[in-house]
Amino acid sequence: MAEWAVDVGSPGMNTSAAAAGGNSGVTDEIADRTSVITARLKTIYRKSVLPVEKKCSYDYFYESPLLSDIEFDAKPQVLLIGQYSVGKTSFIRYLLGRDFPGQRIGPEPTTDRFTVLINGPEERTIPGNAL
Repeated sequence: MAEWAVDVGSPGMNTSAAAAGGNSGVTDEIADRTSVITARLKTIYRKSVLPVEKKCSYDYFYESPLLSDIEFDAKPQVLLIGQYSVGKTSFIRYLLGRDFPGQRIGPEPTTDRFTVLINGPEERTIPGNAL
């Protein structure tokens, strides 16, 4: 059973709690911890950060809307950017603990497109234009 699916063509890396293992008890514990942390972050934002953003017109000057619950509840995404041959793919391999489909490592530029890693039931590669 594969725990990771690979999509090629869109920036970012997205993982979920199910990647921690097939044990539903572990997954439930991770989900509980995540919901507690998310609720606390929402509270901190609403009580401490949001008033300052409103007072300073942050959304007007930086053309960035104020955060809503959707941003806190969404799955996190990580984007790795850097010069070629600096270790981005090796870093992802380290985090996953194994190789993943579509990876190429070499001293010269080996990747000319974005790679998205998403938790899924099977390993597969999807062309970028399919996303």
